[in-house]
Amino acid sequence: MIEVFYECSDGTKINFTSDVISVDNPEALVGNAWEYSSIAGSGGLSRIKRFFKDAQETELTLEILADNAEQYNEVMEQMHRCFERDIRTMEPGRLWWGDFYKECYIVESKYDEFEELLEYVEKKITIVSVSPFWTKISTHHFYAREEQTGTLDYPFDYGSGSGGYDFDAPGQAEYFRNDSIYDANFAIVFYGPASNPQVAIGGHSYTLYTTLSAGERAEINSRTKKITKYTVNGTEENVFHTRDKENYIFQKIPNGYLSVNKADALALDIVIYDERGEPIWI
Repeated sequence: MIEVFYECSDGTKINFTSDVISVDNPEALVGNAWEYSSIAGSGGLSRIKRFFKDAQETELTLEILADNAEQYNEVMEQMHRCFERDIRTMEPGRLWWGDFYKECYIVESKYDEFEELLEYVEKKITIVSVSPFWTKISTHHFYAREEQTGTLDYPFDYGSGSGGYDFDAPGQAEYFRNDSIYDANFAIVFYGPASNPQVAIGGHSYTLYTTLSAGERAEINSRTKKITKYTVNGTEENVFHTRDKENYIFQKIPNGYLSVNKADALALDIVIYDERGEPIWI
């Protein structure tokens, strides 16, 4: 059985498929709809300009059946505090369906079929999805292979041997599979020590002209369009200005089997956000 639970913005988890709480209509969560805009054409024919998704609203019915009044009150209070906190702080929670999640708010609660003697009630909640996609996160690790950190010479030279970095040389390329349906949003995390860290993924280069000391890291995030450096003491620094301006730093990563080319001594993670209209059901 698929586990469905709500993760509050503070990390509290409320299991909707537990002994106390159950979902009456889970299929309501996985409906999929695209909006579109069109242009009227000649002869009564229309042309689709684009497809898009907007914020979506879903109603879910929860059944709460507790063993006693104390357990009932505890569960009801936990849900209220969790849902209300996310609204008040403007920090969305995550609704999880197995390995996939949606960022959302619980904006309304209504009650029906209350049975005080049985500690039972139907709680109908309205969910507003901040991101209309179900997202699965996959992290791929690439480790340093030398003691001394090196960098790639610029400009890149894809195997020509004319003075750049030879990505086609034996033993240089590593590989991973991006199983997302289409081009995926991503986060690339470079780990120090490194000077001007750079990587080519499927032939597209991602470069930061900055220095990372041991224990520091820098993250490129295509979803937030931010580039952040994290120091050893936890300080965050905006290093957007250090990006390579000749190659689009937020270029989404295509699906399929992809090469990863980097300096041997550089350690990095590639985080793929698999965004779908429907989660995988099983």
